[in-house]
Amino acid sequence: MYIRVGKFSVLVGIILYIVSLYIAYIYLISPSYSYYRLVNLHPPLWVCVVSSLLALLPATWSDYRTKRPSQVIYWILYIFAYIPVMIIPDFVRETPFDAFVIFKLVFLMCLVILYIGGKLPLIQIREWNVSQNLVQVGIVFFTMLLYAIMIQTFGFRIDVVSFKEVYDVREIYRGEASRLSGYAVVWLSKIMDLFLVTLGVLKGNIVLIGAGIVGQVYVYSVTGHKSVALSLCLLAVVLFCLRHQGAEFGVRFVWMILFLVVFSMVFDMLSGNITLTEIFTRRMLFLPGALSSFFFDFFSTHPKTHLGHSIFRGLVDYPYDENPSYVIGFTYFGSEQMSANVNMWADGYSAFGYIGMILFTILLTVILWIYDSISANRNFIISVALMVMPAWSLVDSSFIIALMTNGIFIAIGLNYLFQTEQRRGSFEYKKNHLDPI
Repeated sequence: MYIRVGKFSVLVGIILYIVSLYIAYIYLISPSYSYYRLVNLHPPLWVCVVSSLLALLPATWSDYRTKRPSQVIYWILYIFAYIPVMIIPDFVRETPFDAFVIFKLVFLMCLVILYIGGKLPLIQIREWNVSQNLVQVGIVFFTMLLYAIMIQTFGFRIDVVSFKEVYDVREIYRGEASRLSGYAVVWLSKIMDLFLVTLGVLKGNIVLIGAGIVGQVYVYSVTGHKSVALSLCLLAVVLFCLRHQGAEFGVRFVWMILFLVVFSMVFDMLSGNITLTEIFTRRMLFLPGALSSFFFDFFSTHPKTHLGHSIFRGLVDYPYDENPSYVIGFTYFGSEQMSANVNMWADGYSAFGYIGMILFTILLTVILWIYDSISANRNFIISVALMVMPAWSLVDSSFIIALMTNGIFIAIGLNYLFQTEQRRGSFEYKKNHLDPI
């Protein structure tokens, strides 16, 4: 009976989440951002019903109990990537029930693959018998090195601006940033700062928590990236939902995200603006959903990239002058400076079509399977926290960028080296013969 109640709660939460996204898009975001291609072409009701059923379908089989990091990542991608792609493109397509339906069905297949991957038997990962004291020194050195690179490039300043003023900060950041400092920004904001916060929470160490938060504030002050500020919010939500050993993660996560969306809408309606709704829905949910439609339309009638701008540069002919995100930015938004970042599945389609979507999903599933196997002998909460932001980046970046730049490989390496006991609600270092007793 308990499982049935939990499943019912998930289904009701997903239905209300879908309805709230419709309301937010139709009444708040589209009227204000129609110039930004977030238009409302008034799709027929039956099309919205079919798309909503596709969005709801995975909830009928998804287990809300999480025992592995990959299962947490599955819920994040389901809520933030899959559902918006199912419903938002209907509003920006002149003929919503066309070939894009195949894209949706392939995306559904990809989500099934991810879900099955979270159930595979784990493999035995050989431990590297390295001193944990040495690992901790290395983590401190690596973190300080990243901060040193940032401070050398940008100086040290704490200047928290509102989300409406971040665009000037971003212009300054783009002018000052180098490739190396760019990596430092990403790895600090997506991995190391959140690692410090999580470690501090588990150990009850205010210093570690404060260091991670101050670090994020510093990165936000330098870059003006809203995702840096929102990362702490997402981490807090995930840590809350992991209470009681993740036994009700899916239920809590769905309702927490629903609460944030509904609260934002109600607050904005009462205040007469769309500030919070814009923060929590437009950039994170609606724009990547709409961009998936634009990527599909463009690369259905133009040559695929075959990753000629990326890892296969020089090996295959690349038919464009810019990366795919800039090609779409110029084609649909008329701006040569706009990078129209999209989720990994639309990017996979731009590279190899439907095969690319499936191939990237299989590769991600294998990587998460290996990560689960490593995490089997690690603290569950730390394992999840390390992968939250790199996985979230899959919502609006390519698979290759998420691996190389946005920290998936860094998270895997750090979780492998930082050996903790397999405990969910507490923290303890793993002893080995190289450490003093």
